[in-house]
Amino acid sequence: MSEIGIYAGGYQRVRDYAEFLDRLLLDLKSGVGANEETIEPVINLLEALQKDNIAPPSVRLLGLRWMQRSGMLPARVAGIVSELGKRAFTPQTIADLESLAVVLDQERADMRQRLRGV
Repeated sequence: MSEIGIYAGGYQRVRDYAEFLDRLLLDLKSGVGANEETIEPVINLLEALQKDNIAPPSVRLLGLRWMQRSGMLPARVAGIVSELGKRAFTPQTIADLESLAVVLDQERADMRQRLRGV
């Protein structure tokens, strides 16, 4: 696979994660309530972030950046997954998800720069 293909695939994955998360945050903030197709991809991402040893490197990197930037602890990630699964959202959960959205946006911008430089 070409180098640009690797970057493009990674960019697409991060963009998808960011879109799912943005959609969920919009639903939660608007009070509409989130449905399965909005919540499940975010839960899957968060669960993958918890599986350090088997998660793809790009997911592990996102998790590390999120935890370093926000001071997020692995136990809190598990708590967010639990809250999303129960559809019980606290303001702290929304704030934590917003911090992940910032990391995803930054990663997407970094990847776009790499694509332009290839």
